[in-house]
Amino acid sequence: MLFLIALIIAVFTALILDKPLKKHPTVFYVAAGVLTAVSIIILQSGIEISSRFVREYVIGIFSRGALGAAFWAVVMWAGALPNGSAPIKKLMPVRGELSIIAAIITMSHIITYGLQYISDFVKGRTGSGFAVTSIICIIMILIMIPLTVMSFKTVRRKMNAKTWKKIQRFAYVFYTLIYIHIMVLFVPKAQNGKDGYFLSVIVYSVVFIGYAAMRIRKYIYSKKSNMKLVSNAVTLCAVALTLVIAASASPGTKHEDAPTRESAAVFTFAAGSTATEETSTSSAVTTETTAVTSVSDTAADTDTETSVTSAESTMQETTEISTETAAASEEVVTEEQHDEQPEQVQPDEPQPEPEPEPEITYKYRNGEYEADADGYAGKVHVKLTIENDVITSISAWADDDDPEYFGDAMNTVIPQIASNVSSDGIDTCSGATYSSKGIIEAARKALEQAMN
Repeated sequence: MLFLIALIIAVFTALILDKPLKKHPTVFYVAAGVLTAVSIIILQSGIEISSRFVREYVIGIFSRGALGAAFWAVVMWAGALPNGSAPIKKLMPVRGELSIIAAIITMSHIITYGLQYISDFVKGRTGSGFAVTSIICIIMILIMIPLTVMSFKTVRRKMNAKTWKKIQRFAYVFYTLIYIHIMVLFVPKAQNGKDGYFLSVIVYSVVFIGYAAMRIRKYIYSKKSNMKLVSNAVTLCAVALTLVIAASASPGTKHEDAPTRESAAVFTFAAGSTATEETSTSSAVTTETTAVTSVSDTAADTDTETSVTSAESTMQETTEISTETAAASEEVVTEEQHDEQPEQVQPDEPQPEPEPEPEITYKYRNGEYEADADGYAGKVHVKLTIENDVITSISAWADDDDPEYFGDAMNTVIPQIASNVSSDGIDTCSGATYSSKGIIEAARKALEQAMN
């Protein structure tokens, strides 16, 4: 969709504004440069834009390279259309100016993603895809800069015509690399079922492969040889190649959310001690202490009885107690027992009832809760598990946010949410503000679902 909008803008500029562009090209160059600079400043300075439409269709059309690719497509087709046709009469006089505008606008994409690639390289985020895209981009820049400089009339006039034409043939390599670069990035996302990417693969393939077929046909006819069969075969091959690429980029059998959901990062957290756990622990300790005391008392009683029995046996063997002494002893014992009786607690006296333990109330219900919110370029999803007002796990995934930026946002935001058991007062990740806010908002919605 973004590339289609960009194509409309590029075609409108080339066909409707061709005369002002030819007469005052510097005005268009300055306008393109200002818009490019503004898009770069906004993205690199971290200025927050709440409107997703503005981020994706106003800033994104520059930073993602869609508008630059659209202007390059117009420049390409200007050289592939049949000679003498109405469109070529309008496009060829301003083809050089259009290529300069395309190069200026493309700088937004080069600088934005170039800085990201450098950051990824420093952080060790490299892989096969990273290496391929990096090499392609470097070659494209090395081709684009000299071709753009030679597109200025003042430079072209100072060059030999044949030399200029030979160097300009590198533009075919440049166009080919644009298409390869886009396919390397878009086909895997289209295969994973991400919204819009399959359509983008189809549109880019039609534009670039269609251009290749038209350019080869034009070359064949320029030789003034009867090769109509060959030119038709070229067209059929172009159509077949487009269909093959479209088929390879078609979404798999999995649900479109399955790849992101399966690869979602899961953060688990150890639950802290709750009031219930502390009460249970205290009760267990008290019970254990009571049991130990009972055992000690029982052991003491047993030892006392054993000692009394031994004493009585010894007394019987060594001495004889007189009847008067025994009677006197019994009277003393009886008096002592009588004196001790008033101090004993009466059995009928009511015992105080133990106070009931306070009932624990929780802010959130236990269970799993899931919600989503807007990220940078698509929906952000969060699923969290709550147990006794403690977040024990959080998983998060995004439909279309850049994986590296989203990963940085998760590592910064999610531990804070788990620690606070709240989405309030969470610090966002620098450089991944929109992804961070998407995670925070999705977590807030999930916590609201869990609220008692």
